[in-house]
Amino acid sequence: MREYEILVVTEINDALHQSAKEKVKEILANYKAEVFHEEDFGIHSLAYPISRVSQGKFFFYHFKGEGDSIVQIEKELRYETNILRFIIVRLEEVLDKRVKEEVVVEAKIEESVSN
Repeated sequence: MREYEILVVTEINDALHQSAKEKVKEILANYKAEVFHEEDFGIHSLAYPISRVSQGKFFFYHFKGEGDSIVQIEKELRYETNILRFIIVRLEEVLDKRVKEEVVVEAKIEESVSN
């Protein structure tokens, strides 16, 4: 099982937001994904309007799941009408990118110190 993060944007309406959160949890549970961290990020302005909506409520789940099931999870989330946008990211890719950036920064620091 791999670790993933999902960020979901819904409309500001609390009822729609709560139903979307429950639906995402239900979909993850259907595919035996283990959610071990969830967080509400509150209301933020969107970079561009989506269906004439310029602000959205963001929430986040950190979960473990099988790689095969991610495609099916995304497919089900696309049909959920309360969700404006979502993104699923494999956590290992994010961590690998951070490590590479840190190595580059450290190399530059060492280079400047040695000169």
